[in-house]
Amino acid sequence: MFVKRVVRRSHFLILAVLTLLPLAKTATAADSVITRAENLQKSGLTVDALRTLVDAAVSSPSDAHIESEIERIVSSGLPSTMPRDLFPGLPVNITDIPGNLGAAVVVRPFVASDAREPQHNDPYTRLCYIYRPCHVDGDTKVQVFCRVHYTEDDDADLALRTGRLLLLGRHALMAQTHRPPFNDDDTPIDVWLCRNGDAGGEQWRNNLYFYDLDTRRSSIEWIREILHEYSHLALPAVGGFSAPEYWANGYLGERLLVRWIQRLADGPALVAAVWGDFSGAQNFDKLLITPALALYSKVGPNKTWQSRTDAKGMQYFIGQMLTIDDKYGSVALGSILSELPRHREAHPADVIVALKEVVPADKLPRIKGTN
Repeated sequence: MFVKRVVRRSHFLILAVLTLLPLAKTATAADSVITRAENLQKSGLTVDALRTLVDAAVSSPSDAHIESEIERIVSSGLPSTMPRDLFPGLPVNITDIPGNLGAAVVVRPFVASDAREPQHNDPYTRLCYIYRPCHVDGDTKVQVFCRVHYTEDDDADLALRTGRLLLLGRHALMAQTHRPPFNDDDTPIDVWLCRNGDAGGEQWRNNLYFYDLDTRRSSIEWIREILHEYSHLALPAVGGFSAPEYWANGYLGERLLVRWIQRLADGPALVAAVWGDFSGAQNFDKLLITPALALYSKVGPNKTWQSRTDAKGMQYFIGQMLTIDDKYGSVALGSILSELPRHREAHPADVIVALKEVVPADKLPRIKGTN
């Protein structure tokens, strides 16, 4: 009897070992892949880390450890440059942006973002990436243009539309001026959709804020607000005004970008596709563009008006820039903007100096108040 018990117990132990051995091997293989991915990420090779994990997940589709590691890296933030073929293996939803502008990549809700808003350190757990074609190898790689952060799932649609509209604004600027935006140094823009604060927008460093999302805005007002804040980054800073705000590039840019989008062959259709209703554009022109053009046309080139810093002075400056856009073309206007000082704050008077660098002398307007 004693011998039989030993045999039976040994038989049970052998079965247990044989049963657990595949699990041990699987765990060891997963641990090895995860360790390799962690080391790659620490070395700044996040794309390689994700590639390692995605390939391993294909080989072992039911391995929860590998899936968890993929989610951890995605939570910490996707790389600025990504291969297009890597997205299907990640917990994201990807859609092409109309007009071949790029791709929208929305992180799925069960993967919370680690992002924190930089001014107050508030957590923003939802994230939408807007990628544009990469400068190099744009057919297979994309590069982050902006990241739109939000806190509630109900704001996912607004986040997606905001990011796509911003990219359309960039596209219109480049198509019309044949120049990149002023801030186009491959640093992604971070956009924060804030449920608190007073309705409106703000630009802070490389961040754009939009506050009080529940306050009702018309579609064209949203477009104006979004393009206004983007223009603080995309156009050179012209300052010195006492009203309606210190910097003029936001008010100037919102007008230029709306008219430049309308000038695109497929502009209105693109707005409808990436944002939605654009029916307010005609009213926008009537209220914001026509009065500025009319003021400049009435006053003409004038040194005294060029020095005004009140709200009328800003309207005059905007009318001047819109007139340059009409008279000399958007490419010339882009060249003039690029000639404005960057080592110091630019002022409206600098436009006259820049104009002389771009426009032939015989085509320059005579300015009242000068010799």
